[in-house]
Order: sequence, then structure tokens, then C-alpha cells
Amino acid sequence: MSTDNSRPIHDVLIIGAGLAGLTLAKQLLDRDSSLDICIVHNRRFPYPERIHKVGESTIEIGAYYLADTIGCSDHLQRGHVRKMAMRFIETQGSAHDGTYREVGIDKYPEHHTFQLDRGKIENHIRGLVGDRVTLIEHSRVLDIDKVEDGHLISVRDHEGVVSKRKTRWVVDASGRGRVLMKKFGLQRESALNRSAVWFRVAGKIDINEFLNEQGENNPFRFSEERGHSTTHLTGKGYWVWIIPISGETTSVGIVFDNEVHSLADVSSYQLACEWFRKYEPSFLRYLEMKNFPVIDFVMSKNYSYLSSKFISSDGWALTGEAGGFVDPLYSNGTDFIAISNTMITNAITRPNGERQIDLINKVLTETYENFIETHRGALLNFGDWNYVFVKTSWDTCFYFMFLPVLYLNGKVDELDFFDTYMSDLAEFYNLHRRVTDYLRKPGALQHLRDLPRFINLAGSMVQYAHACMILPDKSDEVVLARLRENVKILGQLADAITVHGDFEKQFRDLPNHLPCPWLLPNEHSGGVTL
Repeated sequence: MSTDNSRPIHDVLIIGAGLAGLTLAKQLLDRDSSLDICIVHNRRFPYPERIHKVGESTIEIGAYYLADTIGCSDHLQRGHVRKMAMRFIETQGSAHDGTYREVGIDKYPEHHTFQLDRGKIENHIRGLVGDRVTLIEHSRVLDIDKVEDGHLISVRDHEGVVSKRKTRWVVDASGRGRVLMKKFGLQRESALNRSAVWFRVAGKIDINEFLNEQGENNPFRFSEERGHSTTHLTGKGYWVWIIPISGETTSVGIVFDNEVHSLADVSSYQLACEWFRKYEPSFLRYLEMKNFPVIDFVMSKNYSYLSSKFISSDGWALTGEAGGFVDPLYSNGTDFIAISNTMITNAITRPNGERQIDLINKVLTETYENFIETHRGALLNFGDWNYVFVKTSWDTCFYFMFLPVLYLNGKVDELDFFDTYMSDLAEFYNLHRRVTDYLRKPGALQHLRDLPRFINLAGSMVQYAHACMILPDKSDEVVLARLRENVKILGQLADAITVHGDFEKQFRDLPNHLPCPWLLPNEHSGGVTL
């Protein structure tokens, strides 16, 4: 092995040029164009489209981040599938007689979100940063040594040549490679005991072709693009995702609790099909009829993990999956990239930004732990349709009325807001824990009457909360007032679940008694108001 002893000096060295690393580089350069940024990446650009990466679906924070902060709005609108929110469907498994239950929305929501072709968008962002970064491809970071005024990074290229690079900051965006997490022993175990397999097929899976009852009581029968949702097929201990990546590619995944299902039973495409035969036979019949070519197949055992720290005054930070992964149910991965990258950018570029490091670690730790609590024990109850409806509706309202209000109105970019109003923000976490703890109790929803087979979220608290995320006045006073109003509304919904047992009624009726939501016309909403 030969060694190159030259030592270029950088302001920031990013490990990995995936979505997290590329967006961080773009965000840093937009903030300070004088920064010298190096990215060490183990692949070579351009990527093939349809590259197999987890994280194909975005929700509100992540979509806003990519469109507005990173500047990909036109690219997303032209080159990716617009997402019709989330959709949950129960087919009654092996007892399936052609009937099914569904909760979702019958038209696109106001704020645009997307199903991503990861190869396409990462190639695009690579083009946006251009030659403003030093990109070292087909190379790996071997080691990191702390030296005066920074770090000395050992990099090995694909021919075995090792070079040394000095950098003031090093940011790990290596995904599940977790270079810094392993280097510093940061990994914490997650309370989630789950695994997943997923594959992609060369073809368009359209749920309208095998789950489309035409009765008058089905509000989705005219929703021709409902297949653009992230569709969740639910059952005890599992859910199956169906995500359209393009007109020619669909991603399918099986996510399960290890206490109920075994990775060995789904460890190949053939075994996954046998699993579908038992738990989702109508879906298997559709796959067999279409006979789509299978592009690839991936397994992830015990996929959930956390970090004990995310950023250090020693000049290192973690972002994306290098800093943790909770669960794919609500497609929060790009949200975590947005939040982490924004905080890291401020720590690196703002005067005295490093003074916020303790607060950044506190906020990120609380955010990750809250999402762990959101998911803990949930899949064990996914065979109960009442639970699926209440749980996912509460979680969605909680999300829309909390984190996006902070992010989309600039408060993650003004972290002092968190420090000043920590007690107000803690009320959200306390409410959420109260509801999630209650829902984990056996028989918690036994009082709930039989729900309609088809539940359209239009006009519900979900749509109301979605319309209230972006405020025309983003001052601390107005955002705080919105948050305080939201926590009162969530308190009423929490009482409807844990005390009164009338969640479905309140979920429908409450918007009629609340102030009219505002939604500023902009390029993402299309100017739509409720």
C-alpha cells in the first residue's frame, strides 16, 4: 500500500455524499460561500436512477427542506412523484374476502410532498454544488485523529493510496456506515425490536387495480391517483409499504416486530411472497398477475439505533442515518436530515455558533427519543383497525401541530427559541407520552364503536392541522401563540382518547369550532385554502 503524505486543509470534511452529505454541503455553501468543503464518498457519480436506498418518501419538513432550503423545488415538481399523503389499508389477511378498510385522503394535500427517486435527486444536488466542493470518490475514511485546530483524516482511495487531510470540522453523513458513531462508541440501543425487508419491481403497482371497491360509501372510488400515497397494508405485528418511485418503478417493504414475525421467513423474494400468501394474499395475487421483474432485494435486521451525542465542541457532528434511525412508518428520515443539517450549519457558520452545541444535543436527543416513544409497542396492535385509526390520526395531528410549526417558521434556524420556551415545548412531549402510554394499555380502545370501513380525512383534524403549519408572521410571539393554541387543541384530542372515549367525534367536529386556519399562497401549496 502506498501513501500520499500531502495534507490539504479544509474547513469542513463530510464523510458521505448521499442525501444528508450533499444537502449539508449545499446548505453550508449557501450560508458561507467561502468555506472549503471536502466530501469523501465511497461511490462514484453519476448514480443510476432507481438506485436502491432507504428513504424514498418525504413528509412536510423534509419536502420543505429539499424544495426551499436546498433549492430543488422545480426539480421535485418535474422529476418526482407528488405524494398523496399516507394511506392505511387493512385487508383482513388470510381471511380476505375482497373487502377491506381504508383511511386516507381523497385528493392531494395543500403542502407538496414527494416520493423520491434517490439517484435522480442526489445527482441533481451534486450538480448544484458543482466544483464548489472537493469530491473524493471511490474512497473511504480509515481513521480520524484529533490534532491542534482540527482533525487529521486518513483517506484510502480505490487503488489503496492513503492520503491525509486536515479539517476544522468533520461531519459524518456515511449512513449506516456510522464512521464516527463507531469511532467514539456513541451507539445507543433502541427500544424498538424490529426488522425489515424491501425490494423494488420494474413496474407500476397501482392499488386501484386490486383495492378499489366501487360502492357509494367509498369516498376514494374516484381518486385515480390514490396510489401516489405511501400505502401501508396493516396487520398484527407488521405493515407493508407500497411506494411509487416513478411510472416504471415501485418500492415494496415489509416492516415487522421481531416478537411476531421472523426475518428468516422473509429473507428472500420467494420467501416474502410466501409470507404475502399468508398475510396479504390479495396483494400477492396482484404481484403474480403482473409478474413484474424484481430489481433488487435488501434486508435490515434490528434496524433501529440511536446516538448518545450528535455534535461536539471538538469539531465533529453526525447527520442523517449516521446519527440514528428510528422507524420508517411515517417517513421521517429526511426530516431528521433537515433538522440536523440546519443545526450543524449554524454551529459551523454563525459567530459563537459552537455555544449552542449543548442545546443542539439536547434538542436532537429529545426529538429522537420522542419518536422512539411514538413507535414503541405500536406494531403489536396493528391488527386492531380501531387502534390503527386512532394511533395514526393522533400521531399525524401531533406532528403537524408541533415540529413543522417550528421548522417551517424558522425556529429550528433560531435555536434560542427552544431555549427560551423549553417549558412550552415540553408540554407537547408530555401530552404525546400521555396518549402513547394510554394506547399501549390492553383494551384501551374497546369502548370505540365500529368505525366506517372508509375514512376520508378531508375536513378532519388532520387536514386542519396541516393547514396551520406555515404562518404569515414568523415572529417569536406569533409562533409561540400558535404553539400554545395547538397544545390546547391537542389536549382536547388527548382527552377524547384517554378520558371521554369520543375521539372519532372530536376528530371530525373540533375543526368546526376552531379559528379558520390560514395558509399563505406559495409555490408549494398552489394557493389552496380550506
